[in-house]
Amino acid sequence: MQIRRRVLRLAIPAIVSNLLYTFQNIVDTIMLGHYRDPQVSLSAAGIGGMLYFLMFPLVMGITTGGVAMIARRWGEGNYGEAKRIFNDLHALLILISIPIAFFAVFLGWTLPVALGAEENVVVESYRYIMAVFTFYPFAVFMAVYHSSMRAAGDTKTPMLVDLLANSWNIFWNFTLIYGEFGFPELGVMGAGIATGSSYLAGSLLYLFLQKRGKLVISPDLMSRARMRIETVKTLFRIGIPAGIERGMWSITSLIYTALIFAVSNSLGYSAFQVGLRAESLAYMPGFGFSIAATTLVGQYLGAKKPNEARKSAMEAAKMCALFMGSAGLLMVLFPTQIAMLFTDDPEIVRLASIYLFMMGFTEPALGILFTLAGGMRGAGYTTMPMVINLTGLFGIRLGLAMIFAFPLGMGLVGIWLGMFFETFIRAGWMYLEFIRGRWAGVKV
Repeated sequence: MQIRRRVLRLAIPAIVSNLLYTFQNIVDTIMLGHYRDPQVSLSAAGIGGMLYFLMFPLVMGITTGGVAMIARRWGEGNYGEAKRIFNDLHALLILISIPIAFFAVFLGWTLPVALGAEENVVVESYRYIMAVFTFYPFAVFMAVYHSSMRAAGDTKTPMLVDLLANSWNIFWNFTLIYGEFGFPELGVMGAGIATGSSYLAGSLLYLFLQKRGKLVISPDLMSRARMRIETVKTLFRIGIPAGIERGMWSITSLIYTALIFAVSNSLGYSAFQVGLRAESLAYMPGFGFSIAATTLVGQYLGAKKPNEARKSAMEAAKMCALFMGSAGLLMVLFPTQIAMLFTDDPEIVRLASIYLFMMGFTEPALGILFTLAGGMRGAGYTTMPMVINLTGLFGIRLGLAMIFAFPLGMGLVGIWLGMFFETFIRAGWMYLEFIRGRWAGVKV
């Protein structure tokens, strides 16, 4: 019961944060789904968001290394060293974010072209990309602070920051997409400006809270101390496998997008975007319980309590499967009604409903997959989760999708069937790797 309470205390604010983030994406989709040509606007924002996540794996990988190190030092009671790791992590990732932002702003148009999108989708995608990536360093700033707070056991402050950032995004979405309150009508580009500037708003709130001494852990932003080479090496040692794993998700999404455009053009991809946005509500508890497992495994291992680390991850996985299974049941029972919340285009609704019905059955398995992988990352054990996800996404998911879609002639539904079957296979493999227990012996 004590472990369950700790899991819930960490998970619930993280779930709320993910709910806010998910709600932001849902609002984007609903507003763009009712803006002029929804097939163009939804596809453009989807491709722009894909580039954003394609550029984030390195950042999130190194952040994963930082979380494992900070949580371990926090569990040991070595708070000074935890803060110094935060310093190094923050400085390193802000430096990395600047060239990424320049690359996307000047060359982001190449992605929609490479995917074979129609000309109007290419134009709108690039406008969205330029708007979002102008603010990219602030997105990295927020990600580093969010992760470090959670590693130290504080998931409430990130929740409050997300509340401000998402409220900001929703207001400016409405204002700039449709041209309200005297502002110009910018459509897809307006959605990008709203999203990007919300990262700036969240970063400013973190700076305000740090100035007021309200953060449990914070970096010394005025420090002239150099980054410590040993810390950077450890961040990369733990973070590179996690970054590769995140990168596999992004690359798989690219290939999936190309397959969808090949069988159904922008109509199928728009339906896919609606399905993903709706399904992201089911992901919400998954990411929250994964964060709880990451934090608790790292802290318990730091406190030399490996049995409690194992119990905390398993308890988080059970609760996550229950929550995500409940959300999946709604997807199975009411797929059409859920899809209609996002758009009134009948063809998009029809295809998105098929996706939601199929994916609803996979949600409990996804919950176990997310949470146990998070627990192993909290231990600094990132190589095998990378191998499992790489093999599953590339070898199994894409392989099955191509077989179902082309030789068997199932088209769009065949692509989604590849996702369906692969999810169960990968979840079972991740569970077997967790119970082997090798993660408990990793030195961080």
